[in-house]
Amino acid sequence: MARTRNLGKVMPIPKIWLSKNELAAYLGVTTRYIELNINTNPKVDVYRPSERTVLYNKENIDQIIRRSKT
Repeated sequence: MARTRNLGKVMPIPKIWLSKNELAAYLGVTTRYIELNINTNPKVDVYRPSERTVLYNKENIDQIIRRSKT
């Protein structure tokens, strides 16, 4: 039997971690707002792969926003 090739669409992998610039664009705020308000919030999950790099968990940010609306 011959093997068939899967030529379907490639599904993008959802992005879980956002940089400061990506988070600012996602929320529609400035990077300064992120530095002053998001970085100081203990509820926000952050990942620090290096001393200068901070990544933010997109799902966690969405949950915090949903909770604040209720």
